[in-house]
Amino acid sequence: MSSRLARQSLELLTASPSKKTDTPTTTKKNQKIKLPKTNKGIKKIKHEIRYGRHQKTRLLQEQIEKRENPIDKMNAEALSVEERMKRNVQIMKRALRSSKLEKKIHNEVIKERNSKKTKKWSSKVQGSEGDTDSDSD
Repeated sequence: MSSRLARQSLELLTASPSKKTDTPTTTKKNQKIKLPKTNKGIKKIKHEIRYGRHQKTRLLQEQIEKRENPIDKMNAEALSVEERMKRNVQIMKRALRSSKLEKKIHNEVIKERNSKKTKKWSSKVQGSEGDTDSDSD
């Protein structure tokens, strides 16, 4: 402690006369961050340390967005919407793709329907072969 007092007194003696009474603190050791003594103050400091960076970066982002061209921003949003739509369509195609068994069953059902339709039509035609039209004289 005596060396500190000696240094301070030497600085005061060698300093030029001025109205400033404080000693210049240029070293980092003298500029320590002092936390407040209350618990609430410590909580505020901890909150600022945790979330203060995020607030600063958010403010910087907002300033950058204000400087941007709104037309470019709109074009970028449109492109992102298109890309998202394409990706969703591809995912839905993959998800809704039918398996081999489903395709086989579907083809069989279609063949059965077509065969029933052709049977009805062919039976009508076969029954009408012996009849004569009233229009043909």
